[in-house]
Amino acid sequence: MEIKDEEYAYPVEALNLLEEREEEDLTHEQKIALENLSRHTKIHDLDTLSELHDEFSEIEALKDKHIFKLLETVPKHESTVRSLFSKERVKLEDSDIEDILEISQSIEVEE
Repeated sequence: MEIKDEEYAYPVEALNLLEEREEEDLTHEQKIALENLSRHTKIHDLDTLSELHDEFSEIEALKDKHIFKLLETVPKHESTVRSLFSKERVKLEDSDIEDILEISQSIEVEE
C-alpha cells in the first residue's frame, strides 16, 4: 500500500468515518482501529477538541503530531506525558509538562 497523503485527524473523526462504513468492507487493520477507537476515544465533541488543540498549540515545544497524540490520550499524570514523549525528539521542560496537565485536567473526559 502506498501512502499518497497524510493529515492528522481527531480520534472521533476517524471513529465516525469507520463507523459509517459497512463492517464487511473494512480491512483487518481498519477493524482493529475501529475497535481501539471505540474503546479509547475520550472526547467526542469536535468543539472541545478544537479548543484543546488551540490551547496545546500555545506550548512552543509541541508540533502538530504531538498535539494529536495528546488529544488521543488526554493525559492526567506526569508519568503519562513523559511516556508519550519518551521516543520523541522533543525536550519538554517541567513547565511544559505542567501546562499540558493543566490543559488536560481542565476538561472532563469519558472513561
